[in-house]
Amino acid sequence: MFKCEDEMFEFDMLLESVKVTIKNVAQLMEKINNNIDIAEMIRIEDYLTPQNLRCIKKLYSELGVDDIVDAMRKNPFRTSPFILRELEQEYEKLARRRCDKNKNWADVYKKNYRKSLGRPLNRNCQNIKNSS
Repeated sequence: MFKCEDEMFEFDMLLESVKVTIKNVAQLMEKINNNIDIAEMIRIEDYLTPQNLRCIKKLYSELGVDDIVDAMRKNPFRTSPFILRELEQEYEKLARRRCDKNKNWADVYKKNYRKSLGRPLNRNCQNIKNSS
């Protein structure tokens, strides 16, 4: 059961990290789209936290692209739409996996419910009958 709880926590943290990164990249794109002239002057660090950058690096390292953050620093106007699309796809994929895992976790909780009580239910019933 503890393994399930750990997995659930890790999934929740990962989903939240991707969700926040999507929000911040979308804000960056909105700022760029509102004023294309400043696109080259924008510092992505003003919009993306170190955690957001790690999330992007992790996603793109899985895809085999290691220098995506540098490319984003050089030209956020061109890279941001691609990054946003990949992040949204990753979020959808993770959300589907989370739903699938929920079924497995529910089974584990169901199987281990009695064990989690600390002692078998039959013994509890027997003790109650004997004390009456």
